[in-house]
Amino acid sequence: MQDKQETPAAAAPKADPPAAADKAGKGDAEVKVEASDNASGLETPKAPGVDTGLDAVPKGAADGGKGAEPDINIEELRAMIEQAKASGELPSGEGTAETAEAAATALENFSRGGIVFGLGLGLLVLFVWYFASESSLRKRLIGSFLAIAVTGMSLWFYKEQGLQEGIEIQGGVSMDIRIVPDEGKEITPSTQEQVIKVLTGRLSSLVAESDMVLAPQGKDMIFLQIPGVGPDRVAEIKKALEKVAKLEFSILHPQSNSLAAAVAADSEVVTGHEALPFVKKEDKDGNPLPPRWGLVRIQKDLTGDAIASAKPMFGQEGWEISVKFTGDGASVMGPLTLKHQNEPLAIILDSEILSAPNILNPFSTGCQITGDFSQQEAADLASALENPLKNPIRVEYANYISPTMGKATVQQGISAGIAGLGITLLFILLYYRFAGLIAMIGMGIAITIIFGMMALFKFTLTLPGMAGIILTIGIAIDANVLIYERLREEMKSGKSIGSAIKTAYEKAFSAIFDANITTLITAIILFQFAAGTVKGFAITLMIGILATLFSALLVTRVCFNWGTESGFVKKLGFMNLVPDKLIDFLGRRKIALIGSSILVATSLIVVPTLDPRGVELKGGDAITLQSEEGLTKQSIESTLDRAEFLEKTPIVQVQQPVGGEGEFFLIRADFGKAEQILEFLKTELDVGLDGAQTSSVGSAVGKTMLGKSALALGIGLIAILLYVTFRFEFAFALGAIAA
Repeated sequence: MQDKQETPAAAAPKADPPAAADKAGKGDAEVKVEASDNASGLETPKAPGVDTGLDAVPKGAADGGKGAEPDINIEELRAMIEQAKASGELPSGEGTAETAEAAATALENFSRGGIVFGLGLGLLVLFVWYFASESSLRKRLIGSFLAIAVTGMSLWFYKEQGLQEGIEIQGGVSMDIRIVPDEGKEITPSTQEQVIKVLTGRLSSLVAESDMVLAPQGKDMIFLQIPGVGPDRVAEIKKALEKVAKLEFSILHPQSNSLAAAVAADSEVVTGHEALPFVKKEDKDGNPLPPRWGLVRIQKDLTGDAIASAKPMFGQEGWEISVKFTGDGASVMGPLTLKHQNEPLAIILDSEILSAPNILNPFSTGCQITGDFSQQEAADLASALENPLKNPIRVEYANYISPTMGKATVQQGISAGIAGLGITLLFILLYYRFAGLIAMIGMGIAITIIFGMMALFKFTLTLPGMAGIILTIGIAIDANVLIYERLREEMKSGKSIGSAIKTAYEKAFSAIFDANITTLITAIILFQFAAGTVKGFAITLMIGILATLFSALLVTRVCFNWGTESGFVKKLGFMNLVPDKLIDFLGRRKIALIGSSILVATSLIVVPTLDPRGVELKGGDAITLQSEEGLTKQSIESTLDRAEFLEKTPIVQVQQPVGGEGEFFLIRADFGKAEQILEFLKTELDVGLDGAQTSSVGSAVGKTMLGKSALALGIGLIAILLYVTFRFEFAFALGAIAA
């Protein structure tokens, strides 16, 4: 690539001719151009050389690549990359550093993936061997090794990788972003990917990129999560996201000054041209200047796709943006500026003309856009120009969760989980005694597997995920109850302890398997159609079901087999709280049918009347406040009654946390009122409210969630109907679905 020199003459526009460019007012953005050395203004860009700055030579490279395999240490490789970046040998921002880091990450993932694949394959072979073996001793040995190996691996994965905390736990901002399609066009997966790439580039200058979660959601939505961001930056992030930053260049019409205003007022028509406003200006006293218009081509001469980079920099006139064109952009801009010398070139951003200076010399490689920019405005504009959106976007849902609120909620979830687990374990210990102790061992292994697999596959632990873990505890207990009740019956029939255990597991297998498979089918459907953090519930539920099957059908059976074969377990005792009495349920079917009909009819009346839908489904704003001294439901309601900016009084509810102390207040209001309500309450009640959690949901999001929920429910019912019909018969399946 030839060296470029800035041409002073091209940097300062001449006095505008009568029908040419605009005069720069206060804060008027201008353009400085960098002319190329050749006469045409064209440059043929060369492929940049990639210098990694890494001097290390892998083993075997010195002898022409022959010999030992390269001995690559990933940690050393990363350290070398960071050292090269710090010394400037590995330039950042040109793709070299990012490529090197991506290569190191890919190498690390490949290495880890190979280890995990090998371990998984070995365990699979052992599973097949376990179920195929007929020797009791071999089964016990293989089963023991599997239990110890899987548990040990899960603990190691959890210790080494840890769990990624969801935004509900560590606090932050989450948004649902809708992509607005062009007229007559549809949003495609490639459009979603382009928007994700652009938004990632824009947000990287505001937050740490590694902390962001940007993922496609549905057909035209993007799901965004930014942990650790405070409420004061929500507006800044939203503004950066929604800015289209569509940069265009167009030669002004020769009669722009005389025709532009008339074309804007629809009193004149100029074929192939349209009137666009100049950015609003102010005089020295801060008074707005009269609006100005420019007549530009409808088909612009150059668009933002031709921008290779845009960087903020401090120049002689203050902060400016240095724009570099791509090779294709240079091939267009060179002939264009050569042909239209001494004519004004309009620089258009989001359908507003920043400036229209004269072209004094042809140029092709880039330009500087100057104006009344602050440092942050220049940085934001440069980021937007470098990452232009092809489609506008709209933030449909915004939710802020404070770290204090997240920690309190997590503590409540943990307390509820421990309380439920403790009560459940106490019950099975008292009811099933020694068998209950074995069930506890199996349950502990199942929970260990859940956390280990979540750490291995880098699943994020969310509050719905914690709910899935607690539900898994119930599923694990249910499986053990089925086995133990079958074991009780077999022992009553006079079988020996070893024979009774074997028969109990064999007969209970089908019930446990069918119950867990139907739940697994539901979880898979939920994961496929759910949105946002609900996926966390489905993930933990799926992992939990597999862990439950492993612990209930393999771990506990191996424990029983060791006990009976060694003579340690000679008999089992169970508590009997339910009397052996047959209940004629079918004889009471009329009473059950009448009672069910009354309940269904009541629900059909009450539910639409009370409308229990939350903000997530109805749309609007929700504010959750932690209880503070002097803050009561009555004080909040009476204060909000005096708020003139509210069309109707919000709903205030008191929530008592499970396993926690104090109260929470939930305020439901119209869309877009959350920030005003918070500020009004702070002022009127003289309270801090620093731990407030806010969420805003557009009506479109609520309709989408309802639609997805109905779709998931319908598909789930059909899937269960088909499975039960396949396993049993259609009458049983129909009865189950009706229930």
